[in-house]
Amino acid sequence: MWSVINSLIFIVLIASHACLSWGYDDYEPLDKIVAVVEKDVITKKEMEHGIESFNKGLRGSNPNNLPSEKEIREIVLDELIEKKIISQYAEQSQIIIDIQQIDNALKNIAANNNITLEQLKESAKKSGGLDDLYEEVRFQLTLRIIKERAIFSQINISDYEIKKFIEKERLRNPDQYSISHILLKKNSGDENQLTLKLEKVLIELQNRPFDEVAQELSDGPYAEKGGLMGWFELNSLPNIFVEHVKGMSVREISKPFLSDNGYHILLVNEMQSKSTKEKIYSTQYNINQILLKKNQVTAENDLISKLNNIKNQISDGLPFAEAASQYSEDLSSAKKNGELGWVDRNNLLPEFQVELDNASNNSIVGPFKTAAGWHLIELIAKRDKDITEESQSLSARLQLLNYKAEIRYKDWFHDLKQQSNIEILTDN
Repeated sequence: MWSVINSLIFIVLIASHACLSWGYDDYEPLDKIVAVVEKDVITKKEMEHGIESFNKGLRGSNPNNLPSEKEIREIVLDELIEKKIISQYAEQSQIIIDIQQIDNALKNIAANNNITLEQLKESAKKSGGLDDLYEEVRFQLTLRIIKERAIFSQINISDYEIKKFIEKERLRNPDQYSISHILLKKNSGDENQLTLKLEKVLIELQNRPFDEVAQELSDGPYAEKGGLMGWFELNSLPNIFVEHVKGMSVREISKPFLSDNGYHILLVNEMQSKSTKEKIYSTQYNINQILLKKNQVTAENDLISKLNNIKNQISDGLPFAEAASQYSEDLSSAKKNGELGWVDRNNLLPEFQVELDNASNNSIVGPFKTAAGWHLIELIAKRDKDITEESQSLSARLQLLNYKAEIRYKDWFHDLKQQSNIEILTDN
């Protein structure tokens, strides 16, 4: 009996010695917990990975403006806590982002950067962060849905706000300036005469229009045109002009400034951004529709055959409106004899776009299939509509919505965070 026990002790001692003789380099400690967020944890590895990613984003930044190591840890920890809380809220709200949604978002990211989806993924792999890219996109899509449900629906944007926003943007970021110019040339030995002439011009400008004074007293090449130089982008103006024009508002006259050529006085007639000059057009179609919906009883070949029969009747003289009223299963348009009116191309299904792009005015298009069923379309006319103002209004509305939503989100998340059980383990 004792010999068996002694043998077991000997084996245990050998095993213990083997463990103690392992090199410390081969020993990997268990991951430590840095913080507890409700039912989830933030680990030391997550923190280190987050800090590494944060530092990568700082590359090329001004060294004098870099946050301290302590500040970086606090920023990363706050971000990780936010992601944990949002993920748990999404789970409770049954918000699920599938792989197809992520891939669609990645396609948009790739397109906006003029690269393919494969190139985007390859770039992420090289930087060691394909999983990180997927997780970040998943989080942003989740956050977007939460904002739409909890915040966007509570925000109203008035037409007045949109109008004021567009006006401010044009003044804040003008791309082009309409400028008028008065030049009082230097003449050698006539400093006093130049000063007297400048004083006269300044007095005249207080009482008369700029163009009249320029036409009468300017020595510049645009004097005959009342000093009107035309439209200019800042980078096409002389540097000495740029310094003054940048700080001016519409109808403002600059203070006289001196160059080697003489005294200059500028008037900013108008400002405008390129977006107001570059028109945006959208293709629109005036169409009528007959729709036969798919069902479990009627075979698709029978639906196609029926639509071809209707098409033949229309060719033989049956008005499309009567056919739509009689046969179409799209109740909303059938009540209006199939009329859909002018429809923007961007609001149509891809199948419609393909068919209508290649069709002529006053023609019958189809039958063709979409998810809704089988369609027969009467294309009455096409047009390219100027949607510049609508596009600017939509852009302004989205910017205002995002701005207001971000403010409300901070308050909303603060309340959610206050309700969450968060424990930060400072000894880690």
